Amino acid sequence: MDERSGSLQAMLDQGFERLQAGRFEDAIDAFTACLAVYPETGKAVLGRAMARFRVKDWKAAQQDFQRASHLEPEDPESGLGLGMSLAMQSKIYPALEALEKLLVRFPNFVRGYMQLGMLHIQIGAIPKGRGYLEQALQHRPSLEERRQIEATLKEQATLDHKRYYRPDFEALRKQNNKSGR
Repeated sequence: MDERSGSLQAMLDQGFERLQAGRFEDAIDAFTACLAVYPETGKAVLGRAMARFRVKDWKAAQQDFQRASHLEPEDPESGLGLGMSLAMQSKIYPALEALEKLLVRFPNFVRGYMQLGMLHIQIGAIPKGRGYLEQALQHRPSLEERRQIEATLKEQATLDHKRYYRPDFEALRKQNNKSGR
């Protein structure tokens, strides 16, 4: 390892240590300093994006995740972060599109299926969300991921049993169809 790559690695390590310790503002500063010296370092951009996401700077996180995906195209984390940053800005359709593109590129990325499923559930597309969560189970999730998926599916099954068919909604729909003619 030459001096340049050793210096870069030390700066990255410092940023990720701060990120893991929950010192997000310090992590942003560390990754920004790294990028001042090594501007085309995808891992630094990704680290800064993660830290910005944690401090709820969704727009800046989105920009960094986009840049990281161009610098590190083989890392699915940037695509996942991009989708979630868009969702947090209430840009639901672009978020869904970003996550769907991520899964086309990385068809075995469990967390991509999980986030896409959770987002569909949040917007009320329950069957579609459930389908993505079930697909996540097909791609060897970790034990923690499996537990999260199964808990969400179980919760949705419980909610499905509590939902009632409302005949008055059907009557209202028929009435609206007649008056709209």
